Parts: sequence; structure tokens; C-alpha cells
Amino acid sequence: MTRIHGSRWGTGPSLLALTALVAACGGTTTHPTQSHSGTPTSAPTASGSPAGTTSPPATAAPATPAPTPIAGFEAASVTFVSAQDGWALGTVGGSLAVARTQNGGTAWTSVTPPPTAFYTGPGSTGVNGIRFANQEDGWAYGHDLYATQNGGASWTQVALPGLNSSAGITPIQELETSAGSVSAVISGTADFLIDTAAVGSNSWTTSPTTIAYGAGPVPAAQLVLQGSAGWVVENDRVVASGARLQSGAWSAWTPPCSTVNGPATLAGSSALDLIAACEVGLYGGSSSPMEQAYTSTTGGGAFTELATALPVACQGGSALASPTTSVAVAGCGGEIVASFDGGGSWATVFTGSGNTSISYVGFTTPTQGAAIEASLTDSAGPLLMTRDGGHTWAAVTI
Repeated sequence: MTRIHGSRWGTGPSLLALTALVAACGGTTTHPTQSHSGTPTSAPTASGSPAGTTSPPATAAPATPAPTPIAGFEAASVTFVSAQDGWALGTVGGSLAVARTQNGGTAWTSVTPPPTAFYTGPGSTGVNGIRFANQEDGWAYGHDLYATQNGGASWTQVALPGLNSSAGITPIQELETSAGSVSAVISGTADFLIDTAAVGSNSWTTSPTTIAYGAGPVPAAQLVLQGSAGWVVENDRVVASGARLQSGAWSAWTPPCSTVNGPATLAGSSALDLIAACEVGLYGGSSSPMEQAYTSTTGGGAFTELATALPVACQGGSALASPTTSVAVAGCGGEIVASFDGGGSWATVFTGSGNTSISYVGFTTPTQGAAIEASLTDSAGPLLMTRDGGHTWAAVTI
């Protein structure tokens, strides 16, 4: 999905994301015309027919069958390249599955998944994330990387330079696409690396800029892309390091909230407008930790604290997205909270079932977005969508 931008709170720990869960597509789809049932009409009499002879009545076109839901599909990742075209990756009965929609999520069809398993975390292999740049070029990632150039009809495994699959963390932390290229933050031998390729190419190069692992037990990186700009935030309990993409090159960058004793999540509505949600005091320095939001209008050069904190229930949240400078949406445990006045106030707009967490939220357009209400046990669950800019959310049948 073109994320504006959503992410794991800390793509899929990383108010924004949310890539990605962004974030950010091209191509034109020719949609088949839907058949309409009706009363058959007689064909006109053929020229030269004998008098009194009538032509046989025309045969009514068969009605288009209603799409059949993919029984048992649970979503773990979703990507849209337009308001109509999208893909979801998840499981059916524990096995890897991929579904595609060409009408904005109203109906979905099963497509061929990569020839691998569903990645469940360190110690397993396979993929648990999906991103497309257009209607043809896409990637499935996690422990491994698979690429398609035909909309998911077939997949090819791709080797990433510098990838260290034995680091004890998810090898491919996040993958996003924007402005004709695709980038991935991956685990290297001593640091996180950033690999990039042109869309349509399986030839990847590694940036000389690296992101150091933090001192905590589980380093995790979030990647955000907006147009030709990009950011990486590395959390290891607290904000540890980062990188920023400017003028075609990555360089070291100090992310927001590097001194608040907690992790940060980033989202962008443009190459200059960012929002960050930070868990202030989660790992010391405060007896009452809070989720505080900060904004930047300089592409991350400086951040300003918003007057109103997010609801306390957001502590430990996992997703953030910002389709416009006035709107921000965050996953707060099993709830989605949103601000429609630039962070001046927050309200709960969706409450999920028990024992779930909003693992991803992102927007394709200012009005259309998607989120995943994942189970705490298997990181997959119902796909949610909004068509009114985040005010209401409802589960989608895949």
C-alpha cells in the first residue's frame, strides 16, 4: 500500500506509518465491465429475411458470479497502489496465502503466494510482509525476499547483499517503495543496513550509511518513505539511532525522542511533514509514562511537541499513519485512536475484540485507509478499512 504513512510501531515495533504499516504507484488497470441482468430483447430482423420471419431472441448474458470469500484468510500485511488495486498477505489454516482486490477491497481473489512459509519470527523462515510499487512489481519479505513482476502470478527469490540471517532478529526489518525505487532495512553483521533497487530490477545495492544496533535485547528498525525522502528509526527499548534520505543519499540522523527513555514511531504525510509518537518514560525517568506526539515541518530537521498527549492506552502501541497534516491515526493496543485537528485532541474511532492489537495502519488516499487487527498469538487477523478519512473502520471480508 502506498502508505501516508503507516508502519509497525517501531513496518509491518516501530502517529504516522504508518507505512507501512505508507508507507506510498503507477499503472492503469482495465476493469472488466460488470454484467447486468435484465429482460432479454429481440434482435432486429435481418435484412432480406422472408416476410413474416422473426429473428430468434437474443440470449441474455450470464450474470457475473459473486466472488467467493477465501475461507479462513487472516491478514498480516496489506499494500495498495491505488484506491482500487491492492494485495493482502496472510494465512489460511496456517499456510501462506495472498489475495488481491481490484475494486477497492470490496471483493478479493486468491493469487499464487511465494513458494515458502509464513514467517512467524526468529527461528523460522518465509515471509510475513508484502509491498507493491505498481500493478506488476511487488515484494514479499520477512526472513526471505521474493519479487514478482507480474502482479503476483509468479515469484522469484532474491538475495540481498549484506543480509545476515543469523543475527537473532528479523532479517528484513521493513521494506517500502516510493519514487521508482524500493528500499529495505536489513540485519547486517554489526549494524542495520539499507539496501535499494530500482523498481522492476532484482539488482540491489547497499548504502554506505549504517544504523547501529542499540544496547537493548531486541533491536528493531522502522522505515518510512515519502517521495524521494526517507527516514529510518532504530529502537532497542529506547531510540538508539537513525538515518535520513536526502538528495538521493542516506546519511546519519538523530531521530526524535532520543532522550525520552522510550521508543519512537514515525509517519509522514509529505517529504517535509512528519509526526512521531514517543513512549516517554517507558524505561525510566517517569512514574507515569505517556505517549507523546511531536511534529516536524522540516523533514525531520526539528520537532515540536504537541500540547495533547495520546490516550494512555497507546503505551506499547504498534502503528501510526498520517494521510494529511491535520489527520493522524494510531494503533493503541486493540484500539484505533485519531486526531482530526493536527493533534489538538484525540478520540477512539475503533475498538477491537479482546486479545488483539492493531499491528498496522496506513492510507492510500486522504480518505481510504487500511489497518490490521492482529491476534496476539499469530500476528495475523481481520483486515479493517476506512473510506471516510479514518473516522470509522470496519472489517473487510477477504
